[in-house]
Amino acid sequence: MKRFLWLAIVSFVLLMPFGMQVQAQPKEVTEVVTSTAYATSKVLPLDEGRLRLNYDAIAIILSDTGSGLFHGATYRVLGGFTVEKGKYDDERAWGVINLQNGDKVFWTGTATGEMEPGGGETKGIITFTGGTGKCAGIKGIHTFTRYLLPPALEGTTQLYQKGTIKYTLP
Repeated sequence: MKRFLWLAIVSFVLLMPFGMQVQAQPKEVTEVVTSTAYATSKVLPLDEGRLRLNYDAIAIILSDTGSGLFHGATYRVLGGFTVEKGKYDDERAWGVINLQNGDKVFWTGTATGEMEPGGGETKGIITFTGGTGKCAGIKGIHTFTRYLLPPALEGTTQLYQKGTIKYTLP
């Protein structure tokens, strides 16, 4: 009986801190989203068939469910890439997402894609690097496919992207 009591006490002592650690793990949230954006860009011709494109874009994020942390958020992004024969694999971007509650989420991103007259498709990933308010310490990614649309005005770009945001809050 003493052995059983001793085993029960040791189990309880070990279970408390480890059980609390498991319970304290942040929950991963997934949001399927669509973003629409407007961008202006500067194009620098390099060699025959090569150019450097730097852009400044603003956008809105809408969750496919109509709710969630990122639903109705806006963002600004600065980025660029080098196009060679209509394709690129070096896009880098940096941005800030402005949530409806006033908090901000900061991110960096990479992408590869193609540019075609009047369109094109890009696949990329965004990594959250921090935030403010309740998003301070956010961790997560946003994987997306971006589609270029024919421009409504010369010198501008319109696009939309479909993606999945997965994140945890501390």
